[in-house]
Amino acid sequence: RDAKTNIVLRHNRDSTTVCLDHNETNPRHRFKMFVTEMVPDWTPDRYGLFVRTSPDGIHWSDRLTKPVRMGDRSTVHYDPFRAVWVFGIRHGHDGIGRDRCYRETTEPLADWEWDADSSHFWVGADPLDPHNPDPKLAAENPQLYNLDCMAYESITLGQFCIWQSEHKEPFGAFPKRNEILLGYSRDGFHWHRPDRRPFMGCNAVVQDAWNWGNVQSVGGGCLVVGDQLHFHCSGWTRSKDPDKPCPVLSTGLAILRRDGFASMDAGAVPGTLTTHPVRFSGRYLFLNVEGGEGELRAEVLNESGSAIAPFSLDNSDTIRADSTRVQLNWSGPEDLSALAGRPVRFRFHLQNARLYAFWVSPDRSGASHGFVAAGGPGFSGAVDNVGTGEMK
Repeated sequence: RDAKTNIVLRHNRDSTTVCLDHNETNPRHRFKMFVTEMVPDWTPDRYGLFVRTSPDGIHWSDRLTKPVRMGDRSTVHYDPFRAVWVFGIRHGHDGIGRDRCYRETTEPLADWEWDADSSHFWVGADPLDPHNPDPKLAAENPQLYNLDCMAYESITLGQFCIWQSEHKEPFGAFPKRNEILLGYSRDGFHWHRPDRRPFMGCNAVVQDAWNWGNVQSVGGGCLVVGDQLHFHCSGWTRSKDPDKPCPVLSTGLAILRRDGFASMDAGAVPGTLTTHPVRFSGRYLFLNVEGGEGELRAEVLNESGSAIAPFSLDNSDTIRADSTRVQLNWSGPEDLSALAGRPVRFRFHLQNARLYAFWVSPDRSGASHGFVAAGGPGFSGAVDNVGTGEMK
């Protein structure tokens, strides 16, 4: 660490992912840094990935592994659902361009006996991804520049950095056009990307905008800060002098409501949402709902679609709140424990309200016991076992 600054490490890296390993038993390896950098003796593929570790995120070890050949923008994440470390390897295939190949390991500090060419194709961009808005560049197909993944609640959330062509001349005067889109996976392999709008995009209208181009995500994805999700990203300005390289790289922050990726909405005309059959092991139903000007009620149905007494619509609380964690009860029963382990459906009735998420917690605090991405204030581990004692 440089005692005169806040710089903790200097190295010539291209891409770096820092992970806090909650499962590590050796305190010296609690933080893991996966570094992709040039290896001067390697040609033609000059990039290799290796690992450093740290007890505190400040004091870092030397290289602990031999570099393994990878593309320059390769990243790593931990998949807690399968208990493996996943390498998202920057590669390229004919007809696709930049894409991601997949390797996994349970030994992140081992010397890996493989390289990018022996890895398996994972995911790439496709024609549904946004093209460059510049008419001169719009015909070029988008490519997957990077993919940062994180465990959030019960899914793997992916930040897809989509490359949309770029001005080649003069070299360095125009940053690449990369924008971040979202996708999710329930198995770590297959991705669902129903919304192709940029989640964190470029501002190509204002010439000196901090995010004129090359917007990219960070490893870990987001922090859970109270009722919000904090996403950090990088961005480049456009050079005011077209004959000189782009001068400024900035860090930006996007803030989203917790669980605020999508909602089921009802207006003045009431609407209903009936879930697929689900099984749960908790006791208390919690909702993330925006309904301060409206209302929400619920009922629990059996497999044939009939309400299960006493969890009927007539016995339901009426929720009128804007809260990321509010409990819903029914008159009579103390909790939902009588239905635990059984296949049931929840049917929600909304009017002038938005439902973002629901879960059944074992705790009155409303802790979801789902994963919390890169963590955040108040969390002692990788899952939400905190909740809140304030029932609204």
